[in-house]
Amino acid sequence: MKIKKSLWLSLSLMLSLSRAEDDGFYMSVGYQIGEAVQQVKNTGALQNLADRYDNLSNLLNQYNYLNSLVNLASTPSAITGAIGNLSSSAINLTSATTTSPAYQAVALALNAAVGMWQVIAFGISCGPGPNLGPEHLENGGVRSFDNTPNYSYNTGSGTTTTTCNGASNVGPNGILSSSEYQVLNTAYQTIQTALNQSQGGGMPALNSSKNMVVNINQTFTKNPTTEYTYHDGNGNYYSGGSSIPIQLKISSVNDAENLLQQAATIINVLTTQNPHVNGGGGAWGFSGQTGTVMDIFGDSFNAINEMIKNAQTALAKTKQLNANENTQITQPDNFNPYTSKDKGFAQEMLNRANAQAEILSLAQQVADNFHSIQGPIQQDLEECTAGSAGVINDNTYGSGCAFVKETLNSLVQHTAYYGNQVNQEKALAQTILNFKEALNTLGNDSTAINSGISHLPNAKSLQNMTHATQNPNSPEGLLTYSLNADKYSQLQTITQELGKNPFRRIGVIDHQNNNGAMNGIGVQVGYKQFFGKKRNWG
Repeated sequence: MKIKKSLWLSLSLMLSLSRAEDDGFYMSVGYQIGEAVQQVKNTGALQNLADRYDNLSNLLNQYNYLNSLVNLASTPSAITGAIGNLSSSAINLTSATTTSPAYQAVALALNAAVGMWQVIAFGISCGPGPNLGPEHLENGGVRSFDNTPNYSYNTGSGTTTTTCNGASNVGPNGILSSSEYQVLNTAYQTIQTALNQSQGGGMPALNSSKNMVVNINQTFTKNPTTEYTYHDGNGNYYSGGSSIPIQLKISSVNDAENLLQQAATIINVLTTQNPHVNGGGGAWGFSGQTGTVMDIFGDSFNAINEMIKNAQTALAKTKQLNANENTQITQPDNFNPYTSKDKGFAQEMLNRANAQAEILSLAQQVADNFHSIQGPIQQDLEECTAGSAGVINDNTYGSGCAFVKETLNSLVQHTAYYGNQVNQEKALAQTILNFKEALNTLGNDSTAINSGISHLPNAKSLQNMTHATQNPNSPEGLLTYSLNADKYSQLQTITQELGKNPFRRIGVIDHQNNNGAMNGIGVQVGYKQFFGKKRNWG
């Protein structure tokens, strides 16, 4: 009687599902799985079953990936292709611009440093301080600088002139001295000249360099009159005197190394001098925050400083990478991983793959550092009212023109692409170097897979999913492993379907009476929803 009820339950379940479902998958093996769950009287039965399929699926994926590497290691043309890929990606890292993650990382660090200054410059006062000295040169004296990002409170509009005539205390929590402003401005103008397409032509590839001239226009004020107090009572300033124009033409180098050093100078001046921010942080979305540059923007400056350091490290490693490319990797003739002992080329492949992976990791770290910049500042860095990089006009103040979205998208996209490629070549090199160990792992995995299958409800249809044969090219005892693609696909489908079942984490109805009918109905309720395309409960 129990057999009849069980058979009736099986048939009725299949008929019910065939009316409600149209994928045809559950009926062939589903009830066998159901029988397995039915035998276990706890609410974790279905979860346990799904986990077993998950674990086996993960082991099969590992086996399949390693087996593909073993096959590639046994294919000379595949090794030649991998060596070529490593060379191409190295050339891209050092010689390309838009597709090089390392180049984009440097560009992002430069633009962040320059952009940060453009965003906050109008809130920073500068000047010689309260004591001009007998020659009026103390702390740089009273100076005006052209081609700078600023805002005129007198006209209520942007301006490209900054006058350093403050008479308040210089240094931390004071104003920026004229001499320190000059250091910062020289670094700023150097980067802007390089990035301006009509002047420096943009930063060249990381392995390139070109000369440029940086023009800096400023005036020095001789014999300024005594201090005045601003109308709002916020500090003192100098006025009057006679202006002496100064035109500087500085010979410089447009390359990544020099430009990153200039970016570091900008950040260093602002963080070490740590001047007071006029009006607090309200203009940048930090209402209620007052104090110095680091009090208000400290997190952003720390993030940009890390961006520059990581970009400098990446640049240094690209130079070493470029030097290594002068020596080609040569695969031995008639190389056979089963028998050949000369695997020095594979070690060199691994070394170069590791070097490239490290550069890509540093490039990604620059992007991650950027995301540590305070949210409102990130938005200001993206804004560009001046039009393009390196251009300074009355609209420059308050906007970074860092072109963050474009640079970040390019960096992330190409880091992922070349990262996957480099990791593949790295894995291949490791497989060649440790070939016998890879074969042993395949053998152990194959045994574990077939053992795991033997304990599944549908073991009969999946048995012998992996098998081994003797390879005529290998020494006696070394086997070649293969995977039955159809059976592998079948198990993957089961695993995916089990993962969609809502009962996976809560189990099935746990009741065992009427010769097992209730338990069978419980399984039907769960499985009917679980395998259907409409996912209806019933």
